[in-house]
Amino acid sequence: MGKKFKKGKPFAELHLGKGGLDIAGEVSPELLHFVVEHGFADMYTNEALDQKSRKIATLASLVTSGNLPQLEWHIRGALENDLVSKEEIRQIIIQMTIYIGYPAAFNAMNVANRVFPDFHDQ
Repeated sequence: MGKKFKKGKPFAELHLGKGGLDIAGEVSPELLHFVVEHGFADMYTNEALDQKSRKIATLASLVTSGNLPQLEWHIRGALENDLVSKEEIRQIIIQMTIYIGYPAAFNAMNVANRVFPDFHDQ
């Protein structure tokens, strides 16, 4: 494990959760390595945005792009690490409805609703 991977891994775990990081590694260890080193070590360590702002932007982006498996990983990471609440996630999806349409918003909300029961205390 290189220096950049070690730098990025805590941010990857914060945003994806331990489970999301494990799943990404199962899908492609090489791609996970690149994402952690480039995406998380290079981009998520910039202090211009706090981690909550980054999470909101990421969730909105995943909702609008329709990347639902990754949306699930990021919702789990957000709730696991208290970056945003269930209600904030709901409102992000609702806000994006005007840009993506109702069917896509319902798809994103279905992903959130599948994850929410795993986090009873929020």
